[in-house]
Amino acid sequence: MNAKERLRQFVKYKGMGRNRFEELVGISSGYISSGSPSIGSEIIEKIAHVYPDLNIEWLITGGGKMIRDPYGQRSGTARELSYRKFLHVPVVSRYAQAEYLDHQDDKLYINTLPTLPVLAEHEGKGEYMCFEVRGDSMNDGTVNSYKPGDILICREISPRFSQKKLYFNSPRFFLIVHREEGVIVKQIIDCNTEKGEMTVHSLNPLYEDSLIRLDDVKKLFNIIKFQRLL
Repeated sequence: MNAKERLRQFVKYKGMGRNRFEELVGISSGYISSGSPSIGSEIIEKIAHVYPDLNIEWLITGGGKMIRDPYGQRSGTARELSYRKFLHVPVVSRYAQAEYLDHQDDKLYINTLPTLPVLAEHEGKGEYMCFEVRGDSMNDGTVNSYKPGDILICREISPRFSQKKLYFNSPRFFLIVHREEGVIVKQIIDCNTEKGEMTVHSLNPLYEDSLIRLDDVKKLFNIIKFQRLL
């Protein structure tokens, strides 16, 4: 089920006609019935404003429940709850990763990339980026797997990560921008700042654990969540 089909399901749940829904939200007539499977970020913002009970993550990715839990959503500090907002996060496709490696610090280049609307639940330090998975090293057939084509929503870790201990629990996955290998996704199982190296692990048993020198890591990202395009 794609995003547009989930929107139709929500309209049906609300017990109203599509034309009435489009009128209330302020979108063009016939939009819901159109063949395009995706929903633009501006439309999503309009829908979220009119229907705050709709779980936008469910609408975009299919994850979670259609309707937000009015009690579960109240957990967290007042600052975290007030921060909820959409971020238009640049997406690096599998075909653009070599180009990204050459221009990752070029803001003009980053602004040319397509974007994905991401609902940020709380304020966090570091820039957000999305990357498309291109290999099978993190696919072992379990629910923890990342498959080729999955979109990883990531937040950059401070460039000073090499000077302090990284805290991670199993499974905790990171996206690494490597000086020579490019964009790779791994589980970091050890980080020795004194030796200047980290040990990384792949879920796929065909790939052996390996060492990466911290000096070869140009950027390091936490993987916040992912979107699977069915």
